[in-house]
Amino acid sequence: MSKIDKKSNMPFLRTLFRTCSLFLCVSAFFISFLSFTKGSAASEVAIIKSKNIKPYNIAIKAFSKSVQARIAESDMESDLKKGAAIAKKIQTQNPDVIFSVGAEATYAASNNIRKIPIIFSMVTDPVRYNIQGENVTGVKLEIPMEKQIEILKEIMPDVRKIGAIYSDEKANLFLDKLKSQLSSAGIELVTRKISSPKDIPAAIKKIMSEVDSLWLVFDPIVTSSPRVVQEVILFQALRSKMPVIGFNKWSVTAGALFCLYSEYEDIGIQSGKMVNLILQGTSPSSIPIESPEKVKVFFNEKVIRRIESGITLNIPDNAYIWEGK
Repeated sequence: MSKIDKKSNMPFLRTLFRTCSLFLCVSAFFISFLSFTKGSAASEVAIIKSKNIKPYNIAIKAFSKSVQARIAESDMESDLKKGAAIAKKIQTQNPDVIFSVGAEATYAASNNIRKIPIIFSMVTDPVRYNIQGENVTGVKLEIPMEKQIEILKEIMPDVRKIGAIYSDEKANLFLDKLKSQLSSAGIELVTRKISSPKDIPAAIKKIMSEVDSLWLVFDPIVTSSPRVVQEVILFQALRSKMPVIGFNKWSVTAGALFCLYSEYEDIGIQSGKMVNLILQGTSPSSIPIESPEKVKVFFNEKVIRRIESGITLNIPDNAYIWEGK
């Protein structure tokens, strides 16, 4: 080949080389992309829920949107035997993570599975239900006491004495801790122990003469009967224009002034963040159990109107005010 021929072919060779290089780069990119996509899609999360109720389903829906994985859902229908069977079946399938929703589902999962990471949600008190293990962590529904008192002080800055009645040791332990925390905030806690529902009217009447507000504590006797809570405790408080701090939304619609709560959707999203960390390689033992990140306040408008003339009341801007039916 002559020198003239070699020079005439140089532009063609350069173009061919550039085209091949570009093709190889694009191919490598797509191979990497497909490998990543395949790896993400290969992640599997097994969901066990205690029963088919709206709060659990809301949390699961939000969770599912926040997690990049294939999801399989099982309902144990509040049956511990069925829950154990589901857990054992899931163990043979060996998913990357188990998401348990509700105390019963979490108990079934944590007591039957030791090696697969378990993230729980919608559980008020993990210790009470014997939920533990190196492979177990999650988001509990309980709002930290320090946060509760901080918000209480914002809402009722002049409160000085809070009363509470209780019957069992667990409620007493909670109140002992609450008493210490309130004392640090300059608030005194007055408590009365009861033995049966018959003791409630007299105990409430007595304690109301000593305090300026009531804290309704979840207790097997005190709060076991909705009728007693509404017609005995809350009715007496409303008649005396005394504010009551509720323990859930129902207690507020029944006549308590307010309660603190977290949206089920937010709990699901927060749980999803934990699962994503585990899918990225984080060990569940290195992720501490969390409380709700987002806390909201739920008020009863009728109760506000009834008692606001007797106390200083500050309603947060993000509070939800229930106007009744």
